[in-house]
Amino acid sequence: MTDGRLETAPAARPIGRFAPSPTGELHFGSLLAALASYCDARQRNGVWQLRIDDIDGPRSVPGSADAIQRSLESHGFQWDGPILWQSHRIERYHAALAALIDKQLVFACNCSRRSLPAGQIYPGHCRNQLVTLTPVADHALRLHMLGKVEFTDAVQGLQQFDLSLDVGDSIVWRRDQLVSYALACAVDDADNVTHVVRGADLLEGTGAQLGIIKALDLRPPEYAHLPVAMDVNGDKLSKHSKAPPIDEFEPLTTLAQAWQALGQIDIEASSVTEFWSQAISHWQMARVPRVRRITV
Repeated sequence: MTDGRLETAPAARPIGRFAPSPTGELHFGSLLAALASYCDARQRNGVWQLRIDDIDGPRSVPGSADAIQRSLESHGFQWDGPILWQSHRIERYHAALAALIDKQLVFACNCSRRSLPAGQIYPGHCRNQLVTLTPVADHALRLHMLGKVEFTDAVQGLQQFDLSLDVGDSIVWRRDQLVSYALACAVDDADNVTHVVRGADLLEGTGAQLGIIKALDLRPPEYAHLPVAMDVNGDKLSKHSKAPPIDEFEPLTTLAQAWQALGQIDIEASSVTEFWSQAISHWQMARVPRVRRITV
């Protein structure tokens, strides 16, 4: 690493992934990430994994993981190997947390959300409460973020984070004794993935994940953060905003719309199979709009 730049390791075969949370059905914004990551991996003759980020049990919606799989299958996505579930990797997250504790980088924090200024970086009130074991009742565990990280995003360009000023001490284990999304995602991507393609709404969170990867001495993947799909009212298409699910009965139309939204050259296809053959051949990450948001 030089001046905060984390070196990525060459893999025998590129590995991409699509990692939805099971909190609702697949919508058009998620389809953009799935399509781009799929084309990117397949064009590299790589592996494409489907990972269900289901560590937040209270937010998971019963049946949504199955619905996501059906939507992907109806649109012709073919993932490699078994579906990966974050809920099956809790031991790995405990091991990562233990490694951070051994480095004396983790402290217990009992600050409530209401006690912290909204939208501001955590000010470090509890940093003197270093922990030597877990769990700590009624406390979240935070990682003391140190140094800087930078990377060149394939869509958004050079990204630089001063971890203490721009990110702050990230929660790695929640007060309710669940692993944080930041820790789980950082470990999963560093362990198993070489290329992460996802929405630009997660770009700031990438700084925290890189801080965790750096603290664990792991190798980060390469990143591409796509523009986020917005509706005509300027609202992000999301499960929270009740964005409609993609139409499983008109997959070719939906895929063509997603392809166009990502700025790709016109292709003609009369079937889903033909679409993917054309799309993988003609995919160009360089054509994706270099913006944070697009209206669809």
